[in-house]
Amino acid sequence: MEDIEIYHLAGQVLGDLTHDLSDGIYAQLGGELSIKWRAEKIFGAFASSLGESDKPPKHSITVYYEFVRQVWRDAEDFCKFLRGIPEGSGVDKLYDFYDDRVKLPTCFNDEEHVKNMFVAAITWVYFHEIGHLMQEHGVIRDEFEPSDGGAKQTNDVHDFEASQAKLIVGREALVSHVTELAADFEATNFNVIELLRHVRDSDFVDDEARTEVFSGLVYLMVCGLSLVFFRFNGNRPILPTAVVEGSHPNPLTRLEIIVPQIFESLDGSMARRVAGYDVDRRQLVLLCAKAAFSATLYWSMTKPRTTSLTIASCSRTSSPTQSFCNTSSRS
Repeated sequence: MEDIEIYHLAGQVLGDLTHDLSDGIYAQLGGELSIKWRAEKIFGAFASSLGESDKPPKHSITVYYEFVRQVWRDAEDFCKFLRGIPEGSGVDKLYDFYDDRVKLPTCFNDEEHVKNMFVAAITWVYFHEIGHLMQEHGVIRDEFEPSDGGAKQTNDVHDFEASQAKLIVGREALVSHVTELAADFEATNFNVIELLRHVRDSDFVDDEARTEVFSGLVYLMVCGLSLVFFRFNGNRPILPTAVVEGSHPNPLTRLEIIVPQIFESLDGSMARRVAGYDVDRRQLVLLCAKAAFSATLYWSMTKPRTTSLTIASCSRTSSPTQSFCNTSSRS
C-alpha cells in the first residue's frame, strides 16, 4: 500500500470514530470532539483539552501522518519476518510451547493480516488519547509537575535524543507512568468492546467462522499493540528496570498489564454471551501470549538500537496555553 493510501485508510477509520463520538456522547454533554493531522516526522499522537474541566468538554486529538505510516510499515515487516522463519529451525521450535507453530491467522490473507493489525493499533492509540481526556490527565500532571513559574508552550515537543538528557525521575515520572497506565486501561477496554462489536455482526462473520475469526483478530490486535509499544520505546532497552523513570512505562511492563486485561475481559461470561465464540480460557491465554511473544521476537531480532525519528507524546492541560509533553515512549 502506498503512503497516501495508508493516510486515507487511517483518516477514514479515526474520522468515523470521531464522528460517532462527537455526535453521540459529546453532543449529549454539550461538548465537541475533533481530530487533527500533522505532517512532522513524529511517531505519535496527542490529546488536547481546550476548556475548563468543569465545563462541557472541548477535546481534540492530533495524529501525526508519520505515526500511521510507520505502524503500517512495521506490520508489513513483522508479517514478512514471521513468514520467513524457516520451518523446523530453532526459532520455529520456540512456538511448540503454544501448542502449534502457526504464526499468523490462516483465516486472513497477507493483506488482511496487515490491515487488521494496523486498524487495531491505531484505534487503540486513539482510545488511549481519549482516556487521557476522559480522566483529565493534563490537570493531574500539571498539579504534580515542577514549575519554573512560567506557562509551558503548547509546541514544546523535543526529539527523542534530546529528551534522553532530561529524563524525568521521582514523583513526576511516577505520576506520568500512572496516568499512562490508566489511559492504557481505557484504550484496551474500548478496543475489546470494538472487537466484540465486530465479531457479533453477522454481516462481518457468520456463525461457523466466528470462533476462528475472533481468535485471529485477538492475535493480530495484541501483535499490533506490541509493535506500537516497541516502536515508541525508541532505542531504550526493552527490559524493565527497578527504578521508575521516563515519561512512559517500559513496553514489556505495559504488555504484562494489558495482555491479562484482554484475556480476562474476553473470558467473561457477558463477552462470550454477546459475541458467541468458543475459545476456552487456556486458549485465550496462549493466543495472547503467543502474539506478544511474536512481536517481542521480531523486535529483538531485527531492530537496531537507534532510531532517526522524533518520538513524542503530548497531552494538553485544561488551558490551551499550558501543556505537558513527554517524549520517550508511547503514542
